Amino acid sequence: MKVSDLIGHFCTKTDLPVDVNELLPLLCSNGDETDIQFVGVDLDPEVLQGKIKIWNDRQGVYGADTKRFANIYYHRGHETDWQRFICCKELMHLLDPDAAHTNSTDAINQLAEKIGLPPYMQDPIADGLATNVDRLAEFRAAAIMLPMAARNLLQPKLHDGSITISDIAIMADIPRKYAAFVMSPTWDQVHELFLNA
Repeated sequence: MKVSDLIGHFCTKTDLPVDVNELLPLLCSNGDETDIQFVGVDLDPEVLQGKIKIWNDRQGVYGADTKRFANIYYHRGHETDWQRFICCKELMHLLDPDAAHTNSTDAINQLAEKIGLPPYMQDPIADGLATNVDRLAEFRAAAIMLPMAARNLLQPKLHDGSITISDIAIMADIPRKYAAFVMSPTWDQVHELFLNA
């Protein structure tokens, strides 16, 4: 499955909030069966909000077949809106190209340093593929957690003042900053790019 297919699947949903567990059968539908576990852990949210560990395990001593596993770690001290969003964002990494995966402790530490930089210190060229793919996963998760059809139903109410961005964030059960981006005028173009990627 491609990310565009996943976003396309959810873009017609109008019921909020989207259940992160709805992604699991879709992520395994491309023939890449993955045993996925969500694990609440204590992380320093100033450094890392969540992470994913993907590995393959051979079945038996001489087994030619491998099974893929993924543990998604999220900071258990976060509110549920952040926990849900982080889990969805980390699920996006199951669809990343292999070149975007970090495979060593040093690479993971470098990624953690770069993804937490404030926008004025980010350098997409110098930061590398893994960092940019990680940042992109946030917006892909936003497209799933606040689908386009739900956004379009909420847009008139936002414009007439009967609801606020905070109300929408509560309905979608996602952090306010992502609800604000999805409800912004530029989201139409961002979403279109995701669907055509």
